[in-house]
Amino acid sequence: MLLFDEKERTLQGPAGYNADTYTYYNDSARIDMACVRNQIETWFALYPEHEKEELKSRFKATFNFAFYELFIFALFTELGYSLEVHPEIVGTTKRPDYFAKNDMRSFYIEVKCLTMLTQTEQSLERRKNAVLDVINKIDASNFLLKLEEIFFKESSQPSGKEIIRFFNTHISSYNPDDYTESLMKQGFDGMPEIIYEDNKVLIKAKLLPKSPAHRGTKSRSIGTHPSVTQIGNDSEDIKDSLETKATRYGHLNAPYIICLNKQGVGLDVIEVQEALYGSLQVTWSDNPDNRNEKTEFAGNGFFGSEQNPKFTRVSGVYVTNANTANLATTGEHVFRHNPFAKFPLDFKIDKSIKELLHIGENYPFP
Repeated sequence: MLLFDEKERTLQGPAGYNADTYTYYNDSARIDMACVRNQIETWFALYPEHEKEELKSRFKATFNFAFYELFIFALFTELGYSLEVHPEIVGTTKRPDYFAKNDMRSFYIEVKCLTMLTQTEQSLERRKNAVLDVINKIDASNFLLKLEEIFFKESSQPSGKEIIRFFNTHISSYNPDDYTESLMKQGFDGMPEIIYEDNKVLIKAKLLPKSPAHRGTKSRSIGTHPSVTQIGNDSEDIKDSLETKATRYGHLNAPYIICLNKQGVGLDVIEVQEALYGSLQVTWSDNPDNRNEKTEFAGNGFFGSEQNPKFTRVSGVYVTNANTANLATTGEHVFRHNPFAKFPLDFKIDKSIKELLHIGENYPFP
């Protein structure tokens, strides 16, 4: 069984904001998408034949979650382990994702993707993506849009036709040469906003004039999105996510690893350390002659402390930021042992994702 269809592909261009991920990967004729498909298909060929149909159905339903399960399967296979999918556990009908073993050791593996958005936030994100797909249909012959704000006033979807009609009318009133000249003199702060507002949504944008060489060509209309600033880190979310899996299978008779994927541009090791070992704190002695000042973890993380060990049935945690595009570049990972584990695990990962999975230098291109 193949994961993707063998067929002639003609779909060009990027995916829409609300595009079905599996369908896009299956239909895209882009060179980089063909490379990604081939990589995933190579891993899928290693997967047990009797489990392929179920995994393929999950690729169609929740692509990113299924991708990470297959990624973990491929990675531990490359590390020299034989993996049993969904092994039975005595005393429960629940099954972890894998049981890995080789001549030296064996352990259970549970796979988890960190979802940063609540159900309500995910619903809002889908509505926002639907609006973004509409905005990309606006005539971008002479200008791109610098989006400044999208604010939903209620839960129903606004009219895409009205949004397109409004922006096309307003954009057509600007001369790109005159606009460029004003922009050079006043900067973006001095340029007028285009504001669309009805009883469902508020959209604010400014124009980005195209260079003369690119005018009259069809393209996506969105040039830039509103900037997003993150305050703090995600250590608490990592910790909370691990806790949902820590005791799911009761008291196992072998080591147990939780693999957690947190998608992002990079993987913040300090953030992971704080999630596992606790927040950083500075301590010192009351002795004025020997302050002995030092920085250490507070012990309020997922693993707890020597005085208060937590989740000792978890032997270690493997955290990644893997996705289909970053395997050769920004894909990173870190494995940390639980120092208080009931079943300590003599295990380490000392190579990059790229090295372990033999990812090509130019990936996602041939």
